[in-house]
Amino acid sequence: MILFLFRGILRDKSRFLFPFSVVTIGVALVVSLVGFMEGVFMGMIDMTAKLNAGHLRLVNKPFYDEEHLHPLDRALAAQKQTRLWLEKNSSPKIEWSPRIRWGALIDVPNANGDTKSQTPVVGMALDLKSPNSSEVRRLQLDKSLVKGQLPRHFNEMLMGSSLANDLEVDLGQLVTVIGQSFDGGLVADNYVVVGLVKFGITAMDKKMVLIDLTDAQSTFYMENMVTDWLGYLPSFLSFDYYRIAKKNINSKLNTWMKNPPKDWAKDDQPIAISILDQQNMKSMVTTFTIIKSSVVGIFTFLMILVLWNAGVLSGIHRYGEMGLRLAFGESHWKLILTLGIEGLFIGILGSLVGCIFGGSFTWYLQEVGLNMGDTFAKSGLMINDVVRARVTLGGFVQGIVPGIFASVVGTLVASLAIFKRSESNLFRELEAG
Repeated sequence: MILFLFRGILRDKSRFLFPFSVVTIGVALVVSLVGFMEGVFMGMIDMTAKLNAGHLRLVNKPFYDEEHLHPLDRALAAQKQTRLWLEKNSSPKIEWSPRIRWGALIDVPNANGDTKSQTPVVGMALDLKSPNSSEVRRLQLDKSLVKGQLPRHFNEMLMGSSLANDLEVDLGQLVTVIGQSFDGGLVADNYVVVGLVKFGITAMDKKMVLIDLTDAQSTFYMENMVTDWLGYLPSFLSFDYYRIAKKNINSKLNTWMKNPPKDWAKDDQPIAISILDQQNMKSMVTTFTIIKSSVVGIFTFLMILVLWNAGVLSGIHRYGEMGLRLAFGESHWKLILTLGIEGLFIGILGSLVGCIFGGSFTWYLQEVGLNMGDTFAKSGLMINDVVRARVTLGGFVQGIVPGIFASVVGTLVASLAIFKRSESNLFRELEAG
């Protein structure tokens, strides 16, 4: 019987072609839109984590409260001891990296040694010189280099390409970093610009410089000190895991604070936070989830509405068939069940074809991307200039389920109209036809 229904649907274009097209287009649009939104949003999350926030972050609370001032005097000491504690007391899935956030003035001299250009910059110190450095790999600095090379020697610097253009700095240029040391004094140290990088984020390219962690510790008198420990998790883990890992670390920190390292200050209070606690990410995740659910819901509603009307129009032409089947003794509910099975077949076929088209388009955007650098240039968001979609299993599920649901519900709602017509009227329409 099921095979008979399936063959009948395929042979009758009036019953198959239009609802199949609606489901295919709807599912393709849902898969494409969800994949694009997932790609843009998760790309922003990943970029923010890699460049600035980490998926998890261990930081001294006094430093975190005044982070915009870059208070290096509130950095955490006992770098080696802290690393050992983190590796022992956190999940093995977390990869920890020490960093120093600093802010300073960059002074560029001319040939006579006088100031040619000067600007405040946001600096990050991280491991750039170690063989097979995880930070170099994580930030893909080898690929991001526009000119030059990575730092290899003492006091060498990487500078954002746009910042270098604004300051008229080229490779080999000696610049002076003027800032505040750990103990509150003024520091001035010379660095050689050995590489120009393009992060792909306009906001970062215009104000970011990178130096090696050991050079920063020497310049700012921060031996064995860092401002941040950033923890990185595999990309397939959900946001819920961030909260669990953060809660686990904080509970163990309370025990550690009873016997802290001797190099810590008396008022040091390290805390673990997740990326959702920083830069308003939690509200952005909530907003993104609502928008994504709304998109899926709107398309599902529209597909149900269109398929309902298509089912009504199709049903009008099939009233004679329905009357004949009822005259042979088939019940109304059995008739509706068979129509629902037809809707299920159409939904499955349309969803599969829609996934092929939508998935192909999403894969193209994932591999090639879409350059939106001009759009994001003044946004200040950590979004790569080339935005990419993301092919995920969840995207296909969010397309297939509404596609099948809309097809079945639209058909069932339309078929309920037979209860409003008597068998004699339905059978008379067969005779009229």
